[in-house]
Parts: sequence; structure tokens; C-alpha cells
Amino acid sequence: MQANPAKETVAPPQEEAQPTAVPAAKYSEAPMLAGMGLPPIDERLPEEPLVVQPVDSLGEYGGTWHRAFLGVADFHALGRLIYEAVLRWPRDPKDPIQPGLAESWEWSDDGKALTLHFRKGLKWSDGAPFTVDDIIFWWEDIENDTNITASRHIEWVVNGEPMQLEKIDDITIKLKFAGPNGLAETTGLAFHGCQWPLGFERFGFFAPQHYLKEFHPKHTTGATYEVFEEKAFNFNTELPVMYAWKVVQWEAGSTEMVAERNPYYWKVDPAGKQLPYIDRIHYTLVENGDALNLMAIAGELDMQHRRISFGQYTVYQENAEKGNYHLLIWPTAQASTITLFPNQSYADPKYRELLQNLKFRQALSVAIDRNMINEVSFLGQAIPRNTTVVRDSPLFQEDIEQYYAEYDTAKAQTLLEEVGLKKGGDGFYQFADGSPVELIIEGTDAVSGANMDALELITQNWNDIGLKTVLQTMSRDIYWPRACGNEVMFATWETDRGLVPMVDPLYQFPFDERSWMAPAYGTWYKSGGELGEEPTAIFKEVQDLYDQYKVTVDGDKQVEIGKQIVRKSTEQLFCIGTVGEPPALTVVKNNFHNVMEKHTSDWIVFTPGTMDPPQFWIEQ
Repeated sequence: MQANPAKETVAPPQEEAQPTAVPAAKYSEAPMLAGMGLPPIDERLPEEPLVVQPVDSLGEYGGTWHRAFLGVADFHALGRLIYEAVLRWPRDPKDPIQPGLAESWEWSDDGKALTLHFRKGLKWSDGAPFTVDDIIFWWEDIENDTNITASRHIEWVVNGEPMQLEKIDDITIKLKFAGPNGLAETTGLAFHGCQWPLGFERFGFFAPQHYLKEFHPKHTTGATYEVFEEKAFNFNTELPVMYAWKVVQWEAGSTEMVAERNPYYWKVDPAGKQLPYIDRIHYTLVENGDALNLMAIAGELDMQHRRISFGQYTVYQENAEKGNYHLLIWPTAQASTITLFPNQSYADPKYRELLQNLKFRQALSVAIDRNMINEVSFLGQAIPRNTTVVRDSPLFQEDIEQYYAEYDTAKAQTLLEEVGLKKGGDGFYQFADGSPVELIIEGTDAVSGANMDALELITQNWNDIGLKTVLQTMSRDIYWPRACGNEVMFATWETDRGLVPMVDPLYQFPFDERSWMAPAYGTWYKSGGELGEEPTAIFKEVQDLYDQYKVTVDGDKQVEIGKQIVRKSTEQLFCIGTVGEPPALTVVKNNFHNVMEKHTSDWIVFTPGTMDPPQFWIEQ
């Protein structure tokens, strides 16, 4: 998650995409492109294509990648494969941000201006030039049009002032801010820096202005925003794209979708072969996850991670030889798959004081039998731990992973007595005034299976030590407003974002109303003190650290600050975790190559997008 160093320093070379020049005469293309009347390959590629280092081997051209999806709402079945941003997340999360469409970039000495240098000769899939005008169009006519974007993304607003763009030339643009912007490279250009709108995520950094302008009401009389949205959506077969496979077959009511190679794709392998290796991706529309898994078990999918059920691992194993596939198990970027949020801004003053007592939170934590949860809910495949970050994160600190995570009921009761609680005649703890301590854990009925089993075990653990506890579940549409509205004593959710947490640090401190360890304090921080309640000193200390992070453009310094935030959050038990990095299953046919065996699965890095799907290949 490191950023590019400041003071006119260009981007370091990408370890997995060495920028080694390949002589133009050595460029080659896929056989399927022959006879299509295209310009020569060296005219379709930029002057300096990005050279992608294959994971294991140089590939062969050809083949169809068979996948399954649940329809338009299942957008990321495609979206994870077309991760092409201005800058890129690295394959190894501990490496710095990598070049993408921009081949280099540098900060001004004061950190207020970021200059991006794009590859000369980039082209859209229809052959039209890609220029910084495509960025200006996105900024002026999409990001700043409230009919399309309700409010600007936070990484483009500094000190209350929106970013300003200065076009240097067709391939160079300067982003200017009211102060140093430490979110620009990571959140802005590596995470959000894709072609807008990236499906339902509705973020991006560029769009094909030569195509979309005619559908934009600002530029064309009679145009409507509804049609503009349809034309900009990635499933539109007419849409010019900058990624490897363009959708060429899809319409409402279809049972299949096809994406084919982009003849103007701007990357090559070290031998000069234009990527992608695979000709097309074929998606079969299925009714639900069960149907998708049946296809995978039968060997009908070539490589799929999305919606593959780990719960059917044994069935997959039994059918692997017959289906001619093998299995990969990737840990997920969930710091804790079921997490409890003791609400330190809870309205009831008696419970607020109790929940703000660190010893009370420590007692709750050591009263949880994490090993039992791991065995019962996750077949022993997860990691009993507390909520921090995952092991692959550059912010991971081994010495706090097990902080107050040991199961010790005697220690829990000692801590409760130090808090001042006493047991009544019924064996349950009371406040000093003799009133009973009654804890309420709330969750959504969308949580089921292993996670619901875990919540029931936690409820039993706390009752066993004398803390009267009940578990209440409700529909998500009721639960979510309650949790964000500061009405829940103990909210529950998974703490994902464990790989690059500072992109959206809601689980590290009260960042906004979704930070259920203190929603009222998060609302205060989000609104600049205009709404919510002023936080306690320890929360303000961590919020101040994040304010420092946001104005730091030096990557190494950001990591140092990020580690301080993670340490304070963990040692203060803002959240109480159970087991983390639960396993996720990937099915790979035996003739499908270059899929990384070691990888932490995370949607923020667009798994498997961060491993460069265009270098996947199918042995014919």
C-alpha cells in the first residue's frame, strides 16, 4: 500500500511487469486477429507497452475461458477480471504501487500536485486515441455532475476544496490539491482509478469521451441521463474499453455472455506477444450459487474463485480427477470473519461507561473460545486471532495478532471484578447499584451457517462466565439503520478490508457511521464536528493519526503511521475478533496456467485482478 515517494521521483519498476523494451519488430498477435483488417500490431500498441511478467510460464494463444455468473447484479464476475487502473495494486501487497496506464508519476515538493505521465500511443478498443481528455471528461461531466455522482469521492477533495486538473499535453496531466493528498495514489488511482463506472461500484478516473459525449445531456440536446448510464455500463457491447476483454455478446434475457480480446490492448509478455493470451471469456447464466458449484464440480468451469463454496470442499476433492481440475485455497482478507463491535458511543450512560472500560472489553475477549469457533464453524481452517489486519498486509504486526485472544474464563472474571462488577445470587454480574448487566448482541439474518454458529457460541461463552447475554437477529434493512444510527449495543459483522485497510478504515477507528464501535463518534469525524458526538480522547488520537496519513505522500511514512493506527486499534480492542483469514476455494482446470498459488483474496485488490488475468493461458 506504499505510495510513490515525493520530490520528483518517478515510479519504481513493477516487479511482475518489468518495463523491458521489446523491439517493435518482435511484437506478435493472436491468430484470431489475422484477417480482421486491423492496423499492424506495432501501430496498435503504445510506444512503450507495459511488459507483464507471467506468474509461471510464457503462454500460448487461444481458447475460451468458461465461467458462470448470476447476471447483471453479479457484475464482479467480470469486473474482477478487467482491473486496469491508472496505477496498480502490486501482486505482493508489501510492494509499492505499480505503473499501469500511467508509466510514471511524481509529486511536487509540497505534496500538493501529482503529475501523471501516460504511455504514448494508448488506444481504446475501437482504435481511438486515449488521452488525458478522457480524464477531464470524467472529472467535469461525471464526477462533478450531481445527476450522475451525488458527491465527489473523498480522495479528490482536500481541505474542503475539490481537485483541479491541468492538462500539460495529450499524455500528461497534473492533479492539483489544496494540500498534500496521501489518498491519491492508493484509493484514487490504484483502487478507484479504473474506467468509470466499473459496474455498480460507480467509481473510476476516465471514460471514453469520444463515444459517451453524444449521450450526455450537457453536450447533446435531447440526451438523457438514463441512456447515458446504459451506454457507459461495462456490459454495453458498443462501449470502447481499455481492458483486455470487451463484452461482445449480452442483452437482457440472455443466458450467456461473451467477452473477446481487445485488439488494441496495451500490454505484452516478455517475448513481445500482445496480451491477453486467451481469446474470449464465456459466461453461463445460472440461477444461484448452488447451480454454479454444480457446474464447477462437474469440471465445466476453467478457472473460478467467485462464488465457489468452501463448504463443498470434500465434494470438490472427490470429483477433481474426473473433472480434470485442481483446487487452490486462498486465505481471505478478513481480519475476523465474525467481529463484535462494543459500542462506545451507546446512548445509555451506564452501558456507555461500561463499554468504554478497556478491562471490560478485555474480559469479553478472553471469554471467547476461538478454537471452538474455528473447529465448529470453519473446520479448523481459519486462524483464531483478534481483529487486526491480515498477515499479508504491509501493516501486519505479529506481536498483536493474539492480543487478549486466549480463552481464559478465570482471567475474564478477574477483569470483570476489577471493573467493579459483582455477581448476584443468580450467578450473573450486576452493576454496583445492584441492577443486572444485560448484554444484547444484534445481527442480521443474512448471517447464516458458520457465522451464525459462531455468534451462538459467543453468546453461550459470555453467559457461561456470568454475563447475561442475548442474541437478536433481524432483516438487514432493519439492522443496518439501527447499527449506523447508534442504537445497537453490540453490532456484529465481518471485518474485511484487512489487506489494505486505510482505503476504507471503518474497522480501525470511528471513521463514519459504519464504524459500529462508536457510530456517533464516526459521524462526528465524517462531518468535521458538525454532527454526531465528540469522541473520547483515545478515539481522537487515532483519528488525528489518520489525518496525518491523509496528508502524507511518502509511502514509507504512510506505512509507519498505518502501523500505529492498527496497533492502537488492536490494543484498545475497538473491535473484538474471533477467527480470521477464513479459506476461500478456487477451481482451476489442469490445462489452465499462471494462476498464483499463494494469494490473499480481497475485493479491494480485485481478486484475481491483481495477478494480471491477461497472462493466464489455456493449454490447447
